[in-house]
Amino acid sequence: MAKEGTNQANPLLKNGQWQIEDHTQGQDCSEALLFMMKDRDHEFALPLSVVLSCLRVAETEGYVPSLSDNWWIDVKNAY
Repeated sequence: MAKEGTNQANPLLKNGQWQIEDHTQGQDCSEALLFMMKDRDHEFALPLSVVLSCLRVAETEGYVPSLSDNWWIDVKNAY
């Protein structure tokens, strides 16, 4: 839970939908997917690679259940 007064980032919503940029159709970008986020002062993109890295840390530190090695291999091969 964020402390009151912190500048917490949240998904950028439009009409109740997360704003996601799909770059898998050959756009000039090294990231396949960008999650559009916002905090009190800024809008910014969070690349899928960062989300996956954070998930790996959370898994390693025991904050989320372990994912199978095959899942990680499939994700690595997909991107």
